[in-house]
Amino acid sequence: MYKIYFKQALGMLKQNKFISIITITGTALAIMMVMVIIVTDSIKHVDIAPEVNRSKTFYVKRYTKKSKDQTKNRIWQSTISYELYKNYLSEFKTPEYTTAVDKAWNGNQFMVKKENANERFLSEIKMVDASYWKVLSFTFLDGKPFTEEDFKSGIRNAVISENLAKKVFGNNGALGKNIEIDFNLYKVIGIIKDVPQTFTYGYGEAYIPYTSKNGYNNRSYHILYLLKDKKDATALTEEIQKAQRKFDSGDPENNITFHGPYNQRQLSMEETRDMKPDEKTANRKMIFIFTVLLLIPAVNLSSFSMSQIKRRIEEIGVRKAFGAKKYIILIQILFENLITTFIGGIIGLILSYFIVMWLKSWLLDVGAESAIPIHALISYPVLVGVFLACFVLNLLSAGIPAYRASKAAIVDSLNKKNM
Repeated sequence: MYKIYFKQALGMLKQNKFISIITITGTALAIMMVMVIIVTDSIKHVDIAPEVNRSKTFYVKRYTKKSKDQTKNRIWQSTISYELYKNYLSEFKTPEYTTAVDKAWNGNQFMVKKENANERFLSEIKMVDASYWKVLSFTFLDGKPFTEEDFKSGIRNAVISENLAKKVFGNNGALGKNIEIDFNLYKVIGIIKDVPQTFTYGYGEAYIPYTSKNGYNNRSYHILYLLKDKKDATALTEEIQKAQRKFDSGDPENNITFHGPYNQRQLSMEETRDMKPDEKTANRKMIFIFTVLLLIPAVNLSSFSMSQIKRRIEEIGVRKAFGAKKYIILIQILFENLITTFIGGIIGLILSYFIVMWLKSWLLDVGAESAIPIHALISYPVLVGVFLACFVLNLLSAGIPAYRASKAAIVDSLNKKNM
């Protein structure tokens, strides 16, 4: 039955090519706008290597201190210092792994060069601990990450990207050789596949133990907690609140509030006055945007659907005269229109990829030269998103015309009335 509907839908597209082109183009543009949002959201939030544990990772990167003396009314915010991390946030029992990633306000770009060479390169350096390699997953082309013992002792070992290895050492092999990072020599112990800039915590050109840098205990950090199950977030929250009470009881002047733990999606949301992610506002904005992007094109496309159905109203009347059920006619019209919508949807999805690649510096806040991995573009949320967008657009644009056609009396259908 559906095979017949499919063939009939293709036949209708060929009958009036101009209307078909307009309908498919309108659908493609509507789906394109929706999919740009979904694809961008997918790249930022779903589990993608090396950030394969985003769904189970929770973050604390800021705190607020407030004076206990109400007359002073002093409040200030900052990123997590090493002292706060070590004394209050590093020994929780709930997380499977806890890692601190150095996040300086002015970035971590340092000069890098080959030992005894003159040519220098400005590179992004990630300063991390040994647990970092457990929370994130990298593809090692050669060597291995530094160990917990290396980290604790502050040994200057480095893991570098494939691209940096080629820039500094050419094709001569980098493993085991020395590389100068910020005027200090490091031994290359691992080479990983390049990571795009789209990954906030995964991207880097070289990765070193932050204990190998002088003054690491005076720097700021983002704390990542990898849970065995994201349902353990409540237990993690309780541990963080316990850490807050511990600080408050030991500090005679200030109370502290750690911002978090936040999941991957909450990280990008604005905070409310009580320092919590404003999820309700974010969700309302997203619903409004999707409604506008789908409803306005649907109203325009519904007129084209109506004109196509008018040309078939006699056929519908004959079918009803021979006993066709109303719901069968309704399903057929919706299915046939869904084929057209899916054709436009696929075109719209492809166009959305071009838009994301073209505007990635604006949409994703990355450099124009940064690559976007294919598996980030073609993912389960993206495919589900395009299917749902097509389905909703189909219902909005063809639902009312199809319903009116199925409800029309046989005599009116044969005489082309009431449509």
